Amino acid sequence: MEAIARYAVALEVLALALAVFTRRLELLPAAVFPAALLAAFHLAYGREWRVSVSADVEQRTLRVEEPLTLRIEASSNVPGLLLYSALDDRRLVAVEPPTGALYLSGRSSASATALAGLPGRYEPPDLEWAFYPLTLSRPVRGRTPVGEVEVRPYLAKAGLRAAARSLGAPRAPGPLAGPHSAEFLEVREYRPGDPYKLINWKAYARTGALYVNEKLREGHSTLYIVLDAGSHCRADSVGHGASMALSVAHAAVDARLPVGLLVVPDGVSLPPTDSPAGLKLIREALMRLDLKPPRRSPAPPRADTYIYISCRPKPEYIEELCLRARRVVVIEVSPARGPFAEIARLLAERRGRVLCADKLVWSPPLEPPSRALARL
Repeated sequence: MEAIARYAVALEVLALALAVFTRRLELLPAAVFPAALLAAFHLAYGREWRVSVSADVEQRTLRVEEPLTLRIEASSNVPGLLLYSALDDRRLVAVEPPTGALYLSGRSSASATALAGLPGRYEPPDLEWAFYPLTLSRPVRGRTPVGEVEVRPYLAKAGLRAAARSLGAPRAPGPLAGPHSAEFLEVREYRPGDPYKLINWKAYARTGALYVNEKLREGHSTLYIVLDAGSHCRADSVGHGASMALSVAHAAVDARLPVGLLVVPDGVSLPPTDSPAGLKLIREALMRLDLKPPRRSPAPPRADTYIYISCRPKPEYIEELCLRARRVVVIEVSPARGPFAEIARLLAERRGRVLCADKLVWSPPLEPPSRALARL
């Protein structure tokens, strides 16, 4: 009966087209006969039909740039057409159209794929679908939850030791080399992993809470990473920028160089630290990113070196950073995709200067992050 209904639909479309374009009355019986077959099919199967749709993510924990695949399973006791929309989320990077169609004849399956872009723990939008049965019944619509996924920034391990040595050497060549400094930085709350000798006992006697004296270590400079997470950037630009920030922070902590983090424009700020516990806080802060509307970005505290990571660096903000630090390094994250991505990457200016800052252009995923770290 199902095959008869499919042939009836094909014959009905063809007969109606001929009757309309030729305007011949003798073709009307040919148009009525398939409609009668569809009516019989509706009377036989159109009263108690049902459809079920389920969706499941193949991998719920993945890193930036890894594919997120959604498996769609649908079944119905009558044939029909299932239209669906999946993974239509600005936090993901679409690699195919978010909408699709699936012909149902019993049980069928399909898949939708997107690239992980913005780090964090979030729920992609529900799978929206509409089923149009061949029984000429009214279509049914529904929503199927997808569940939560966790996208983590990746860590560039290749070449990380060389970057750490470059960051830790106070007078090594390169834009991240800093002068000697042993200045008092601030009094902050105690965090697990801080040495007990840094505890400010006078503050403890006054407040009853543990505080430590944050100082810059002798022979090192302090480093601040400024990450642009504005809504003017694509999700993959912010995701790769967060991964670069994590890699630089890891290299700095490995070199015992105090490193801080500022996320603009939402103003999430972490003071400079060179402890593993502080690195864990930076990683957790990068897992809570959200694309905020652009507004005036807050300036970070004074430091010796700023690393400004953005998809579209603002000259006025770079000028503000130059007034607060000895040196500024700008990393412009420009993801390159498509058939002409390699040519565009080769033609782009890879290094230059913007006002007082050294500017590097990084094109992931074509250029590995280790190579961008080596260019620092």
